[in-house]
Amino acid sequence: MRGTVTDTPPQLPRPSEADAAALLADLARRVASSLDLQQTLQLVVQAVVDQLGFGAALVNMVRPGDLCEVVAVAGPEEAVASLLGTRAPMDTWRTLLASCEPWGELRFLDHRKDQRTARSIAGWVPPTEPADEPDAWHPDNILLAPLYAPGGTLIGVLSVDMPLDGRNPDAQRRQLLEQFAVHAALAIEHSRVHTLIADSEQLFRAMFDRSPIAIALLTTDDRITRVNAACEQLLGRDAAELLGRTAAELSRPDAAPHRRTGDSAASPHEQYEIHFHRPDGSEVWGRVNSTLLATEASEGPSLVLTQIEDITMLRSMQARFAYAATHDQLTGLPNRALVLERLAAAMTGSRRGGGRVAVLFCDLDHFKDINDTLGHAAGDQLLTEIGCRLRRAAREQDTVGRFGGDEFVIICYPVIGPAQVAGMTTRLMRAVREPLTLAGEPVVPSMSVGVALSAPPDNADSALAHADRALYAAKAAGRGRWRLATAQSGRSRPKAVGHGPKADG
Repeated sequence: MRGTVTDTPPQLPRPSEADAAALLADLARRVASSLDLQQTLQLVVQAVVDQLGFGAALVNMVRPGDLCEVVAVAGPEEAVASLLGTRAPMDTWRTLLASCEPWGELRFLDHRKDQRTARSIAGWVPPTEPADEPDAWHPDNILLAPLYAPGGTLIGVLSVDMPLDGRNPDAQRRQLLEQFAVHAALAIEHSRVHTLIADSEQLFRAMFDRSPIAIALLTTDDRITRVNAACEQLLGRDAAELLGRTAAELSRPDAAPHRRTGDSAASPHEQYEIHFHRPDGSEVWGRVNSTLLATEASEGPSLVLTQIEDITMLRSMQARFAYAATHDQLTGLPNRALVLERLAAAMTGSRRGGGRVAVLFCDLDHFKDINDTLGHAAGDQLLTEIGCRLRRAAREQDTVGRFGGDEFVIICYPVIGPAQVAGMTTRLMRAVREPLTLAGEPVVPSMSVGVALSAPPDNADSALAHADRALYAAKAAGRGRWRLATAQSGRSRPKAVGHGPKADG
């Protein structure tokens, strides 16, 4: 298949790492669970068109008789009508692949280098003139992804055409295309596995054992009866260690897997996730797709065919994104959003009779002078060190967060009353005042603190506002001090409190 460029090619956004990982994980799940090869291959080519910025994509699959047939097409209706079901001799495809330039696992044929080979396979060509730029995509260019079985046998070819930006694809899109090709090959192999299961127990065993997908056979009460090598590798255990055990025994105690409730034919397919732990202490997340193998004519106990997809990388990526959304990049402390969330939770617990909440609004004294005289790198070093000191001096159950700039907020919950809060605040301020060296200069940092102690009818917003007003009172009193604000009738009345040594809370 060959394509061309448009007159005004759009600028394509680069697929994000998270979107690509999620899409490929979804494709892997579908490949592992679907028995409909045509549907799965159509999903692959449609995803190539939708996500990688090609106008058309198709899969050729090797057929008996040494032929290669187009079995799935995504793109314009004319392309689908012209290409779907067409066949070409395998010798023609072998000649074409041998003439192509390797682009990693892909194969690229520049029409300028071999026009005769480029036209050797009939295809649909839109009536559009190509651009003249050196890196522009030409209608007779060919970009292919050979599909191989685990043993190295060619079982098909994924072909793409018509880049929407009119350019030869960059390295990122070529790498993603290689991964889509892997899923297309696995889909073909997966379909063959299930055909062989129906046709021959001997062939089933061979494909079961050699499958690159982790597979296990379980009884309906979740006992493992057989595993393949990929499953042993995924779980980090030999078959002898796995047989007779349940998935629950292999997973984290706090992440018990879903259990099949009987062998009802009404719901023969199930999907769930398990957090496995390995003997070496490492952990792996698996997305499990299970199919009940039972028919009315079958004899003996029913079995469950379970395929496990390794989604550890996807889970890790999601966790990193979630952490980045709730933590300060410089200090690693909870950011404003997470501090407010935990303050609201503490206030809710306090209203239910679980003690009082103390909000400490902290501001470093003369921080601007540090940036101006010693540089912003020294300022960042100071912020990081202050965050560490506050975290060490605070109680384990308290939240220490960076609110922005040189401001920190500490949520202490539960607390008993002013005396305990006074001791805690004094301890935190002493920790901050420990000398350190920044950019070769000795520095003795200090901070001003405004403290609010919750009382009805306080909520998170009002408690934070009280602490903020008390902070300004501490600064006005000469910095390096703290002030306690009490709230009555929704109004804050800053109250001066000495900041000398206090009993620790």
